[in-house]
Amino acid sequence: MTIITVKIAEIRQETPTVKILKIDLLDQNFNYKPGQWIDCYADIEGERPVVGYSLASSPTTKGYIELAVKTSDNPVTRFVHEEAEAGDVLYIEGGQGDVFYDSGMGDKVVLAGAGIGVAPLMGILRFIDDATDASVQMFHSASSIDELIYIDELKERAARNDRVSYYPTVSREASVDGIDKGRITGEMFERCGADYDSVFYLSGPGEMIPDLKTFLVGKGVSLDRIRYEMWW
Repeated sequence: MTIITVKIAEIRQETPTVKILKIDLLDQNFNYKPGQWIDCYADIEGERPVVGYSLASSPTTKGYIELAVKTSDNPVTRFVHEEAEAGDVLYIEGGQGDVFYDSGMGDKVVLAGAGIGVAPLMGILRFIDDATDASVQMFHSASSIDELIYIDELKERAARNDRVSYYPTVSREASVDGIDKGRITGEMFERCGADYDSVFYLSGPGEMIPDLKTFLVGKGVSLDRIRYEMWW
């Protein structure tokens, strides 16, 4: 793959721990599939360290990509959170990864994302909403309401398009109107009416992925319809 030079077009604080970067591709060709990730490099003190970030944007957006970057000890991520400004140069390589969605891969999709794991699923949901006739159910969890990345956009898409359903939940705060309490579990799938004829994409930390995988297999979902990458 080829590393290309890009610029930060916009940077904003999305949650207390996540910044959203809109990356200007500078009229260069950059191909990826919804749900994939990139390698991202930055020039820092004479070195060029690298980090992997999921693509939150859809290929239907032209001229830029979007990244959701959660705080961490990685030097590139520290640069993004502590120093980066619009106009700064970065270097990217990708898209990469075997877990993605494309037209024809299923007309019913369930997405389950916890924390920053929602980022690649956001790319899939945007693509489905904007460019297909498929239906999509998004199960979205975070520790607190203010950490529910993209919640306003997800609510708006669900309200506008009856093919899009959105189920947010928080694990460390009391539930409020429209936001559930707890983690994403098989019980939540049952209660909210997850469609087990769908293709499932799972993205999150800890035991979420193996627990949900076991539950779905028990519901008769074949392994080829359960897609995930283990980042943690």
